[in-house]
Amino acid sequence: MSFSQNTDEKLAAQYFNDKKYQEAADLYEKLASKQLESVYYYDNLLQCYVLLNDFKSAEKLVDKRIRKFNEIYTYRVDKAYLFQLQNLNDKKEDVFKSLQKIQILSSDQADLLANAFLKRRFYTQAIEVYIEARKSLKDEFLFAYNLTDLYFYSSNVDLATLELVKMAGYSEYMIEEVKNKFVIAYNNPNQYKILSNTLLVQLQKKPDNYAYNDLLVWSFTQQKDWNGALIQSKAVDKRLKEEGRKLLELAPLLILNEEYEYAIKCFEYVKSLGADKRYYYQAQQGVLNCGIMQVKLRNGASPERLLAMEKEYLSFIANNGVNWQTAEQIKELSELYIYYMKEAPRAIAQLNQVMGIPGVNPKLLAECKLALGDAQLIVGETWEADLLYKQVEKAFANDALGQEAKYRYARLCYYRAEFTWSQTQLDVLKEATTQLISNNAMRLWLIIQDNLGMDSTEEALGLYAKADLLIFQNKLDEANVVLDQIPILFPGHSLIDEIIFAKALIAEKQEKYAIAEVLYLGLIRDFSTDILADNALINLAKLYEFKMNDTAKAKKIYEMLVLNYTGSLFANEARKRYRFLRGDLLKQDEIN
Repeated sequence: MSFSQNTDEKLAAQYFNDKKYQEAADLYEKLASKQLESVYYYDNLLQCYVLLNDFKSAEKLVDKRIRKFNEIYTYRVDKAYLFQLQNLNDKKEDVFKSLQKIQILSSDQADLLANAFLKRRFYTQAIEVYIEARKSLKDEFLFAYNLTDLYFYSSNVDLATLELVKMAGYSEYMIEEVKNKFVIAYNNPNQYKILSNTLLVQLQKKPDNYAYNDLLVWSFTQQKDWNGALIQSKAVDKRLKEEGRKLLELAPLLILNEEYEYAIKCFEYVKSLGADKRYYYQAQQGVLNCGIMQVKLRNGASPERLLAMEKEYLSFIANNGVNWQTAEQIKELSELYIYYMKEAPRAIAQLNQVMGIPGVNPKLLAECKLALGDAQLIVGETWEADLLYKQVEKAFANDALGQEAKYRYARLCYYRAEFTWSQTQLDVLKEATTQLISNNAMRLWLIIQDNLGMDSTEEALGLYAKADLLIFQNKLDEANVVLDQIPILFPGHSLIDEIIFAKALIAEKQEKYAIAEVLYLGLIRDFSTDILADNALINLAKLYEFKMNDTAKAKKIYEMLVLNYTGSLFANEARKRYRFLRGDLLKQDEIN
C-alpha cells in the first residue's frame, strides 16, 4: 500500500468518525476504484451513501459488485438491504425470491448464503437457508447450533428448545453441553416447562432414548418440580434396569436443596427393591443421613419424628452389627440422644461402645469423643469432658476438628467461670478456617470482653455462664431462675441483652415460640447496635422459617440482616437462606 493510499484511508476514517460522510465517501470512492476487490472499502463506502440517504449511488455501487462478483451472495443481499431502508418491500421480496432459487450443493455454500443474510440481520431468511440445506443435503442435524442461536435470538424458544433436544437425542455425549446451553439461553425458570413439554412429545416417539429421559429429569429439577423428577427417575431406572442408581443420582441434588423428604423417598424406593440389590446398604445409610441433616437444619423435630428416626437407627445397627462400618450411624444416633432427645446417658453408653471398635476412622473417632464430651458435660462430668476435648485438640492440632475441640474446651472454661483462660483460647479461634467455629468463638469472646470486669468479683458474668451451662444441660427452669437473679443482684449491669437472648433460647427449647419471638424482637429493637443483635436476627429468622412456618417473615428478617448488618458473621448464612426461600435452585459451588 502506497503512502498516499494509507494517508487517504486514515483521513477517510477520520471523516467518518467526525460524521463528515460526504468527504469520507469521496475518499472511499477513490480508494475503492483502485482496489475493486476490497470488501473493507466497499462496506465503508456503502455505509457513507446510506447515511447520506444517497440510495442511487448506493444501488449503483452494489449493482457494480453484483456484475463483477455474481457468486458472492453478500452483494445481492445488500441490494435487498437497500430496498428495505427505502421501504421498497416488494423489490426486497423479489431479491429474496431470487436467492431462494439457489440450489444448495454443500454446507459451505449454505453457510456463505446464511452469513450474508445474518450480516444484514435478515434472520428469518438465514433460518430458511439452514432448513433448506438440511433438505438438500439430507441431514436433519446440520446447522443445529446455528439454528438454535437464531431461534433464541428471534425469541422462538420452542423451536430453539426442539433443536437442542434433538441434538442431545442424536448423541448422548452432547447432554451436558446441551444442559449448559439451556442454562445460558433461558431467561427465566418457567421456560423449562417448554423443555419438559418438548421432551414428553419426543419420548412418545422414542421412549427408550436415554438423553430425552435424562433431560426430562433435569428439566424437572430446574423447575424445582421434585415430585416430577422423582417419578421420572423411577421410570428411567425401571426401563434401564439400573436397580436404583438413577434415584441415587437425584438424591444429592435434593439434599443440596434441603428437600430431605423427597431425598428420603429416593432412598426408600431403592430399599424397596430388596436387600439383595447392590445399592440396598447405601440406601439405608441415605435414609438415616437425610433424617439427621433435616433435624440439624431445623434444630429439632417432633417427638414422633425423633422416635421414628431412633427406630430406624436401631434397626440398621441391629441388622448390620456394631463395627467400623456402622460407627458413623452409631455416632449420629448418639447425637440425636444428646442434642434433641435429652437422653445423654444412652449416648454415653453407645459412644463408649464405638471407642472399643477396632478399625474406626481416626477422624470419626475424634468426632465421637467430642460428642461424648458434650454428653459428659450435660450429665455434670465436666472433668471427663475436659479430658476428651483436650485429647482431640492435641491429636488434630492443625485441623478444623482440633479447632472445634479447642472451642469446646474454651466454652467449658467459660462455664467454669475461668474467663481469662477461656478468652485466651478464643483469641486464637476468631480467625478459624471454619466459619461456624469462627462465629461461635467470636460471639463467646465478645460476651466475656463486654462484661468482664464490670464488678470486682465477676459474679454477674459467673451467674450468666452458670445459666448458659444449665441451658446446655436442658435444665431450663433452673436457668431461668439464675437469669432472674442477675438484674436483682446487679442492677444496671451490661448483661441485660445477654439475659434477654438467653431467655429467648429457653422459650424456643420449651416450644413457647410466641414468647421467643417477642423477646427476639425486643432485643433487636432496643439493642440494635449491641453484639447480640445479629444473633437475635438469625435466630428469629430461623424461628419463623422452621418452627412457626412463616416463610414471608423469615425472608424479611434474613433480608434485614443482609442489608443492615453487612459485617455480621451471619451475613453469608442469611443470604443463602434468603435465596433458598426466594426459590433459587442451589448448586454445590454456591454453598458455603
